[in-house]
Amino acid sequence: MVKVLMCGSVASSGGVSTHTKNLIENLSVEENEILLYNYYTNKAHSKNTNFEKVYRRTFGLFLEIISNRKKYEIIHDQTSGGIFSFVSSVTASIASKIVDKKLIVTFHHSRTEEFVKKYKLFFNFVLKNVDTMILVSNRQREFISKTFPQYSDKLVVIPNGYDSAIFFPRNTDECRSTLKVPMNKKVIFNISNLIDIKGHKYLIEAIGNIAKTRSDIYCIIAGKGYLSETLEQQIKNSKLEDYVKLVGWIPDNEIPIYINASDFFVLPSLGEGNPIVMFEAIGCGKPFIGTKVGGIPEIIASEEYGLLCEPASSAELEKTILLALDKNWNSSRIKKYAETFTWKNIAKTTKSAYEQKLLKKNKTYSPGINYLADLK
Repeated sequence: MVKVLMCGSVASSGGVSTHTKNLIENLSVEENEILLYNYYTNKAHSKNTNFEKVYRRTFGLFLEIISNRKKYEIIHDQTSGGIFSFVSSVTASIASKIVDKKLIVTFHHSRTEEFVKKYKLFFNFVLKNVDTMILVSNRQREFISKTFPQYSDKLVVIPNGYDSAIFFPRNTDECRSTLKVPMNKKVIFNISNLIDIKGHKYLIEAIGNIAKTRSDIYCIIAGKGYLSETLEQQIKNSKLEDYVKLVGWIPDNEIPIYINASDFFVLPSLGEGNPIVMFEAIGCGKPFIGTKVGGIPEIIASEEYGLLCEPASSAELEKTILLALDKNWNSSRIKKYAETFTWKNIAKTTKSAYEQKLLKKNKTYSPGINYLADLK
């Protein structure tokens, strides 16, 4: 049994939140003691202002680590991009030395290189003081190791995962009937925040070009964000109302229904870390069509599980979607492969990282250890 102070944002949505929540649930099943310090507060009177967000990652976190020092053996901080998020790792680095506890930081960020270059001094400080930094892709590890070679033995790779109790193959026709999705179309599904980095405009352009030669496609885009009206206008201007539909935000319990109603999932991102939705899609036995960014190529390493193209190119995306439309996919094989990445397995791997740090006070990992390879 391991006693962990888990520090992260557990909210209603977001990749880091989903990761933290599922990791806690699955570590708890293993009879570990997990004490959560939530950067997100769901108090009725709280609006999670910028001041409160910074406070909870600095003074609030510092007090939590000090006051509860007898309740845990390891501090595990879940942090992502943006200096106001990463500041929690700076705080934890200082406080962990005061209480003499092991510190593990999981760094989630879709633009690792940009962030590290911009905040190199802060990142160096955290790496110097952390016992282990968990990264979600080899691409992250390779860049950070090259930038800070003196700390390469502190870097490990553990990918994201998915909940196999929720994301599993379901009857496609039943799912389409539930959602009132056309039965006689090739359905493409995407869910992500409607922001520039997710590349929706390239997806809509690609669908527009495909629609010129075939009328059997139907693309559903779910999510919310500042580009909602812009994308609606793009669809209207391109006269694609019969081919592309924005459905807005959808509740979590409907996501697996939408995935299973589709023929395949598409994520045309310009940048990613290790998108959880990728694991959720293949967990449902659906092929993943995406871009060669972040850790995606490490997971979609075979064309049996999906197809990838270069980012920011509607022409490349169009070719890849056309190939996917005509390919005979083996859903069972995709699902079998996905089982490697259940949150249960990710939690077991994370626990192994904890135990190695606790086994001997001065024990370190072998340089460049990669749990992703072990999982596969």
